[in-house]
Amino acid sequence: MDINNFVTLDSVSLSLEQSLSYLRTAGKLSTVILEIAQQYILENEIQALEIPEPEAEIVEQFILEFRLQQQLTSPESFQKWLLINGISYEIFKQQVSFRIKQENLKEKVTALKVQKYFVQNQDNLDRVVLSRIVVDHPEVAQDLKEQVEQQGADFTQLAKKHSMVDDAVVGGVMGPIIRSQMPEIIRKATENAQLGQIIGPIKIEGRYCLLKVEQLLPAVLEGSLKRDLETHLFEEWLKEKLQSMNVQLNWKGTEQTV
Repeated sequence: MDINNFVTLDSVSLSLEQSLSYLRTAGKLSTVILEIAQQYILENEIQALEIPEPEAEIVEQFILEFRLQQQLTSPESFQKWLLINGISYEIFKQQVSFRIKQENLKEKVTALKVQKYFVQNQDNLDRVVLSRIVVDHPEVAQDLKEQVEQQGADFTQLAKKHSMVDDAVVGGVMGPIIRSQMPEIIRKATENAQLGQIIGPIKIEGRYCLLKVEQLLPAVLEGSLKRDLETHLFEEWLKEKLQSMNVQLNWKGTEQTV
């Protein structure tokens, strides 16, 4: 690589030094250096743990699935995508191969951590299916609650008739929500809730909400939850690696800590 002709813009050649200067002025130099440090860590860990190159069939299958997801099924559309992104097919294959090795690294790094993390945080990983009725006045909310609890009124029908939010059309059903992702006021209110219980009225953003517990779904360490936990733990591991690394930029005879 010619450091005096690092990049060409409208036939004007910029040196590596000029390019770094532009990044520093834009406030993005530190971000680029940290990306380099992160890639350095990943490649060194892959080598240290002797993670092998993926088989050609696995790489080709990954590429096929990517093309289907991105609707790049024809050779012409895929070639156009490569051109727009400024990469060749061979470089794309190298990127895919590295991504597969990174996934294998993630599995190795998190293998002994994910079960422990799951056990320690299982209560916050449980999901709850809630329905809601949202109205403007606490008296209205209390009256609707009494209709359900004392008169046997159907919560779903009351939600369709009275609730002021979009999910009223489906009877107020909000779908499964992970406890840790709930707003704190709702998480606390539903902490020991029983199936079918009506909770509230709760004041949220100036309105009054009734919640009905439709389903309690204990967390199971499999599928998307397992993948999400592995990703979370892997990102924490990588963050710790970066924080423990002394990253400096040696430029123009000075040492700049990033």
